[in-house]
Amino acid sequence: MLEKFVTDIRGFCSSVSGGQSPVAIIVFGEGLVDMKPIVNILDYAMPKETVIVGDERGRFLYKSGNESRNFCGSAKYFTDAVALVFAKDRNRAYGNGNIQFHVALSNGVTPVGPRYKAASVKRNCSDHSTWLTAKLEGQQAVLDGQRILNDINDELGDHAGSSDLYIGVTTRRNCSIRSEKPRLLTSLAFHGVVEGDEEYLYVSGEGIRTGDYFQFYRSDPEAALSSIISVTQKIQNLKLDQNQKNSCSQIFGGLIFSCYGRSEPFFASNVDSVPFLENLAEVPFGGIFCGGEIGRGPLSLVDEDRQESPVSCCLHVYSTVYLVMTCTPP
Repeated sequence: MLEKFVTDIRGFCSSVSGGQSPVAIIVFGEGLVDMKPIVNILDYAMPKETVIVGDERGRFLYKSGNESRNFCGSAKYFTDAVALVFAKDRNRAYGNGNIQFHVALSNGVTPVGPRYKAASVKRNCSDHSTWLTAKLEGQQAVLDGQRILNDINDELGDHAGSSDLYIGVTTRRNCSIRSEKPRLLTSLAFHGVVEGDEEYLYVSGEGIRTGDYFQFYRSDPEAALSSIISVTQKIQNLKLDQNQKNSCSQIFGGLIFSCYGRSEPFFASNVDSVPFLENLAEVPFGGIFCGGEIGRGPLSLVDEDRQESPVSCCLHVYSTVYLVMTCTPP
């Protein structure tokens, strides 16, 4: 079904664009589904120029052709994810009424402590969690969950107990679509920390394997505020650049995908709207609080810290993803 999801998108683009890849994809995932494999296969299959944004866990309505369902419309049928695909019209001349999509990311987590290597991994399918033990990078002693959390709480200091905690797992997996030659994809995946005891560290989600490396991350409003300032400047630069390149080109709208954890008390109200309010007060925009933010796009507006990194991260936590749309009128 993952392959069919991608081939359906490619088939649509081929029919309207003559084989070109999508310009942008907006993805919505169903609340109980692990979206990591779905987003990873899109990241593998789509060129870096294709913008991908969305909500990892939500409820949605969709219509495709003559078919319309909601996520719980049938006791026998469930939809894991839907993709709204934007493709170029091959009958329209380049630059004549074309829409461009630009992505910016406000990060909201900070790395904490050393790197670990997963020593043993167990899946709990009943609640989609993972139980693991780990070794400090470069060491042989196997640490249980309680020992790991004690060390991390020492690293957190005053922030212990006041921050949500995640592990960011670096995965290296071969990906392919049907008969295509497999290609190695290196990704960063976040898993919420549930608890730890004298046996295991318990984290949400699946997909972790023995030998994977991970590091802890904490929710950080100061880092988020700093990145909002950076996004505000990037959107201002985009606005100036549009005005300088072509007086007809204009920003006509935007969408915001923000982690629900960034509402009060993490942030004061409307802080995540500042990049649009300060730069694009006359432009309509809308948004949603997400249960996991999907954000991936060209390097122009993405966080500088990840521009040169070979590790791809498309599913974020405590972040806000900004989608800015520009158009050159026909």
